Formats: sequence, structure tokens, C-alpha cells
Amino acid sequence: MWRKIISLLAVLSLAALMVQCGDFLSGGILDTDPNRPTEVPLLSQLAGVQMATYGFVEGDVGIFTSMWMQHVAGTGHQYSSYEVFEVTSDLFNGPWNQVYQEGGLIDMHDVQKKAKESGANIVSGIAKMYEALVVATAADVWGDIPYSEAADPANRNPHYDKQSDVHNAVLQLIDSAIEDFQAGQENFDGTYDFSFGGNTAKWIQAAHTLKARILLNWAEVKPENYQLALNEAQQGISSYDGNWIAPHSDAQGEQNIYYQFRAQRWYIRVGGYIVDILKEDNDPRLEFYFGPNSNGEYVGSHNGEYNEEASWFNESTFGAPGWDYDLVTWEENQFIKAECQYNLGDEAGALATLNETLAGIEERWADYLGGRSLPRYSNLSGVDLLRAIIREKYKALLLNPQIWNDWKRTGFPELTTFENRKIPRRFLYPDNERTTNANFPGTLGIYHRNENDPGDPPYLGYIP
Repeated sequence: MWRKIISLLAVLSLAALMVQCGDFLSGGILDTDPNRPTEVPLLSQLAGVQMATYGFVEGDVGIFTSMWMQHVAGTGHQYSSYEVFEVTSDLFNGPWNQVYQEGGLIDMHDVQKKAKESGANIVSGIAKMYEALVVATAADVWGDIPYSEAADPANRNPHYDKQSDVHNAVLQLIDSAIEDFQAGQENFDGTYDFSFGGNTAKWIQAAHTLKARILLNWAEVKPENYQLALNEAQQGISSYDGNWIAPHSDAQGEQNIYYQFRAQRWYIRVGGYIVDILKEDNDPRLEFYFGPNSNGEYVGSHNGEYNEEASWFNESTFGAPGWDYDLVTWEENQFIKAECQYNLGDEAGALATLNETLAGIEERWADYLGGRSLPRYSNLSGVDLLRAIIREKYKALLLNPQIWNDWKRTGFPELTTFENRKIPRRFLYPDNERTTNANFPGTLGIYHRNENDPGDPPYLGYIP
């Protein structure tokens, strides 16, 4: 049922956004057009927020980070430039606008306001969680961003908040969402909660895992966050049945974004590094994730290689139109635990958690693995143990932007690049922001280090 209403609700949500932003064509009969909606149902607006978030995380944000982390490779046209880190600020107008418009912060805040006024606590909590995911991700990829003054139509020049202030505010927002879920709501229509169907217990666990992610991403600057992140992860997603996903279907406009990309364009292929390590580890996810190329081989395109004969995603799994996308998962929660245990001196616990996680992943995908087992680890310690934790997380969180944060924090996996070029540390601020916001902080390059990424972690995988 819910899949059939998504496209219609997106139109309504966008219409609401246009009303909230104002219109230079106003006055007289222009304000009484019977075909122009002036009030959008709360649940319809909530639906639009969810879909906008899926597009933000899976779209340019997910594609650029996955390309730079070599899950995918640009093999032609403009993507052959992006592949080797040649980007311009105008490329980031789209994802930036998704944060603030078209189901972004304006709609998110409006949903929360309406929900509180009507006692719809679960709706409020869901909207806060989507805001938290979008804003935390935006601060991850850009650093300082407008937030405390953003989404106010009266303020055309919002100041930029420090990355740390943004993430601290998001952590408080998540706590507020948890309170909403705990308060509950009568007669909530779970049809409009596309991930959990109104299951507040699953939402609360996802909230703790998202908090753990944010805290871990600051651990290079604040080592005390390893304990804080572990505390949150221990309350986080307890099984893969509780994964926070972006659902997709075979219907036009609701399809997996990589399926859509392949249907419309042919210049992204599978990355060489992820294929190489799956082969090296005799990992059965090679065939589960990817399909053979025209020669019947599993081949990736290495950075700067532009191999148009490289493989694509398995058309029955990650390349299928209806394949759901993982946003925040049990697997990530487990890897957070393992990394925190390692950094808190509990190497035995970290190793046990790593192997338990691999067993759980094996169980999740048992129907696709044909009885084959994932690798297990023993007799690991020191940096080799950390390398294994991040390596397996890199394999498990396929196409998730979080792997870029992990690399920036730890230096793993140890990626090689075309002509030994440095991998970017951040997105460029968009061209439109530079020309429209008087408080634009100035041009910062892709190698500028954000506040939580000062550099020089003492790990072998670190690339300066």
C-alpha cells in the first residue's frame, strides 16, 4: 500500500515547500487559486521528507563518497574527472539544496511544528530523526554549515555554525526524538513510516546507533568519545531486522538509484579495490554484490583506469530496481562497538565482536551466499586488528557515505590512487551559496580539513 502513495505524496510535499518559501506572484486572485494547495496533510508532508532524505543520502552524496572510496568508479564522460578528484563547486549545488529545500529543513521543521501542535509524537520523532541524519551527514561532508539560522525564510544570509556545534545540536535533537517515541501516539498510521511502520522500539535503537556514529566520527579529536559511542551502540540496533533502510520498488520513480543510473547512463562501474579485497579474502559477497562482466569475469575499475568493461552490481541484488538501501544498520552498530573496544584497550572483546558481526552478516545474506562462509579472524592484535575491523566494515557498508568518515578517521582501507593523488577530505561549498549568502565563509578546497579531521592519526593506513 505505502509504496503506491510515495510519488503522489512527494508532489504534495514539494507544493507545501513552495508555499512556505513564499511566491513573488501574490495578491488578489493569485492567492485564491483553487488548484493551489495551501495546507498539506501532515502525513503527506512526512512522506515527502522521507523521500527527500533517501535522495540526499543515496544521490550525489552517496555516489561521490563511494567513488572516492572506490566502491564504484567513474569510467566515462564527466565522471572520469570526478573519479580522479577533479571537481568544481557547481557540482554540489544539488545536494546542498536538498538539505534546505525540497523536503529538507523547511519541511522537516514544519512537520515537527504541526506534529507537536496535534500531539502526534511519533510523527515528530520520525521527522527529527530524518533531520538528524541529513544534517549530520551534511556536516560530515562539508564541515561548517548553516543550521541554527537555516530554514528561516526571513533570513536570507544565515551564518555558518561550526561543525562541532552542528553535531552537538543534532545529538540533542536525537535525544528529543527518543523522548517523542517514548511518549507515544494514539492511532498512528504506520503506513506513512516507510522504514519501521511506526515501531518505536526500532526507532529508539536506530537513534542510539546514529548517536554512536556521530560520536565516533569525533573520536580522533575527542578520544573520550570512544566510551560514549560504545555506550550508545550498546543501546543501538540489536539485529539486522532493525536496520533503518530506504525502501525501493520496481515502480517508476521508486527504484534503487544505482539501477536508475545504469538505466540512464553507463559511465559508472564497480570499483577495483572492493573487488580485489573480496577476491583476496575468498569472500562470497563478490558474487552477491556484483555481476560478471561481458567476459563472465568479476572485474573492477581501479582509480584512474576508466575500465568500461568492469563489472556492474548484481542485477538480482544491489543492481535490482527494488533493492532497499541501508541507511543506519546493525552491522554498522557492531563495527562501532568493535572499534571502540579496540581503542579502549579491549582487543579480545574487539576481535570477538568482529567475528560475531561476520557471523550475523552471513546469517542475513544466507539466501544469497549459497552456504559459503564469510572470513573469520584470529590471533590479531594492535594495528592489524584495527585494519581488519575497518576492512570488514568497508565491505559490509557498501555504498554508504560513512565509509569516507571511517577512512578520514583511521586511514583504512589503504587505498591507492591515480598518480598518487590525494583523496579529498570534504565537499566544496556550492557555487550558488557563494553568490547568494553574504555570510559565505570563503572558498575552501577539497583538501581542507574539517574540525573533526585534523590529521595524523598514528595508523599505518593514514594518507596525509
